[in-house]
Amino acid sequence: MKKLPLIFATSLLVLFSFCCIILNSCKKKDIEYNDTTLIRPCEGVICLNGAACSDGVCVCPLGYEGEKCQIKWSDKFTGNYTAVDDCNVSGNPSYTVNVTPHPDYAYKMRLYNLGVVCAGKIVDAVINPEKTSFLIPLQNTCNKIYLSGYGNMNGDFVNIYLTSRDTMAHTGTQCSIILAKNP
Repeated sequence: MKKLPLIFATSLLVLFSFCCIILNSCKKKDIEYNDTTLIRPCEGVICLNGAACSDGVCVCPLGYEGEKCQIKWSDKFTGNYTAVDDCNVSGNPSYTVNVTPHPDYAYKMRLYNLGVVCAGKIVDAVINPEKTSFLIPLQNTCNKIYLSGYGNMNGDFVNIYLTSRDTMAHTGTQCSIILAKNP
């Protein structure tokens, strides 16, 4: 009977040690991959232009698309176009408009030579996330004329709707320009 407390204490010590070993072995390890499937979905995935991989898919920053975020939104608009507008009341002469990507932003583009309204000047446009339309924010790139507007692409055609405001004469006009992509 005198050994009963010793046996009881030893049993408790063994049980406590056993529980500690079991609990320690079941402790979840810190892992950096998908815990449920034990695979690394982003291993070997290359994302470009500052994109990040999430569950094996590149999440593109604003202005980029594609499997690896390799395509700029402005790419589909880029090119030379033959333009006709209703801005010139004396007739509808055709002229060339050049559309280029903005050098600093993949979701912007530059329109060069918007005819009578802004001949020989660059007008910036911001492409909308659905990538077929754009906005021309209010800007003073055409000497004394402020421009704003919007546009959309339909196949090889781009429709632009402009509002121009002459700050010297205090007049405003609205007109539209149709661009046909040159082959």
